[in-house]
Amino acid sequence: MPTTPPQPAFFRDLLGKLEDPVFVKNSQHQWIFTNEAFEALVGRSDLIGKCDADLLPPDQVEKFYEGDDYVIRTQLSLTQEEEIGEGCYALVKKIPIMLPDDTPGLFGIIFDISEYRKVQLEVEKLRLAKVQARTDPLTGLANRRHLEQYYNSLLESPIDRNRSLLHIDLDYFKEINDTKGHLLGDAVLVHLAHTLRQCVRSVDFIARIGGDEFVIVIDGQSSDAVAQVAERIIAALAAPAKIEQEDCSLSVSVGIANDSGGRQTLNQMLKSADMALYRAKENGKGRFEQFTTTIQKEHDKQRRQRAEFREGIEKGEFFPVYQPQFNTRTLEIVGVEALARWSHPQRGVLLPCEFLDLAVSERRLVDLDRIILNAALEDAKSLRAAGTTLPTLSVNVSSQSLASSEFVDSIKALGPFPIRICFELVESMLLDEPSGVVSTNLQGLREMGISLDIDDFGSGHASLLGMLEARPDRVKIDKRLVIPMIESKKHRELVKSIVQIAESLGMDTVAEGVESEPHRELLQQLGCQCVQGFGFARPMPVDELKTLLLRQAA
Repeated sequence: MPTTPPQPAFFRDLLGKLEDPVFVKNSQHQWIFTNEAFEALVGRSDLIGKCDADLLPPDQVEKFYEGDDYVIRTQLSLTQEEEIGEGCYALVKKIPIMLPDDTPGLFGIIFDISEYRKVQLEVEKLRLAKVQARTDPLTGLANRRHLEQYYNSLLESPIDRNRSLLHIDLDYFKEINDTKGHLLGDAVLVHLAHTLRQCVRSVDFIARIGGDEFVIVIDGQSSDAVAQVAERIIAALAAPAKIEQEDCSLSVSVGIANDSGGRQTLNQMLKSADMALYRAKENGKGRFEQFTTTIQKEHDKQRRQRAEFREGIEKGEFFPVYQPQFNTRTLEIVGVEALARWSHPQRGVLLPCEFLDLAVSERRLVDLDRIILNAALEDAKSLRAAGTTLPTLSVNVSSQSLASSEFVDSIKALGPFPIRICFELVESMLLDEPSGVVSTNLQGLREMGISLDIDDFGSGHASLLGMLEARPDRVKIDKRLVIPMIESKKHRELVKSIVQIAESLGMDTVAEGVESEPHRELLQQLGCQCVQGFGFARPMPVDELKTLLLRQAA
């Protein structure tokens, strides 16, 4: 026997007891039924006959109405996620129904998913934090930490196959930052990263591991194929590009390490690639080099030499020898130039050409200047005590020393001097006007009574404007101009011009590399005041210099 259909009051009682908010709407978006949970959610009990537009801002109302219309029009259910308050999220399910007056409407039920969304957001935060911890924020590439994780995962593979690592370094990046600013520098790095992505396969791994240092790991490719990748990268970056409205053509150097068995660690591969990169930069930049055992041997040799140099500085193995300078007319000794030598424990006495590059790479030129100057001043005291006469002691001073704001004070601390001091400055200082610190130091030296020479003048780098700014007392003519001047008219004319320019500026001249009496006679005719060279005296220790000076005084 059929049961009696339930009455609307029964449904109201039943739905009213649901803990989840429910509602019924007609096709005009009006509520015709709401339960207590819905009214508590909205915060109002007078909802019958009203619609969303009476409660909510227009943008939210439009979204709700679109959902209502879709359900009524298609007679299909719809589930929407809504933010119903700050930090409160709900899942709203709308079901098409026929109302008692046979018009279409919808039944809605709301599920609170706020806790679920909080958990979901926390999971997403953790995911983003993990991504950010492994990503370079500027370029979007992997960072060094991600590179280490990736490479370690490759080592866990049981398959042995060729693996290559490319270490890429942007040439002249410091100049870009210094002259164009860091904003352009950052844009250049982003451009470089984009270019790297275009030059490799999607399976290859790219990371930025330092300021302008990038690494690419290529798995399963031959060394020839990897070399082609390096060539492609160098060519792509050398092509003109517009970066931040600047026309740029970039140069990169690339060092490549190959591991045929795929068993080397990341540190081993990076060290090998670094050595190859260093060779690429030594050979002119804008090129690539692949690591070889020869490069390894040369690297080990250079590392050993650097260690020996540092030890030599600490043990006092550097000392001065002295090359006399003669009056061109009378051949009287008018000064000596102190020249650095290294008493190497195994290789004997070494000339500057064998250790100056080490001093530069080790950033110890200032220390070397100080050692030679201090030793020369002590030798000058001993010469004076022996009753010898030495008008001038010339000592070479590096541009690094002159660029120090403490340089003049350190020289003052050595006084009073037992002899007239002359500092010889490298010609490259005259490329442009001296910096503020250098100009201040030069003026401070003049005020102390120290004279200034420009060494090796005429080698092709000097600026006359720079020479006017430096205002040296003497100009030393480069031996590469002096030695061939007997046979070469153009060299002779160039030396003559230098002498005349110096004379017009009130400066004396010293000719280096004078090897014969005809050289001296010709230089005397040209007006050069002083000569220095193997033809008259080689560099000698202080004891030999003392004997020479005593013989001249006799």
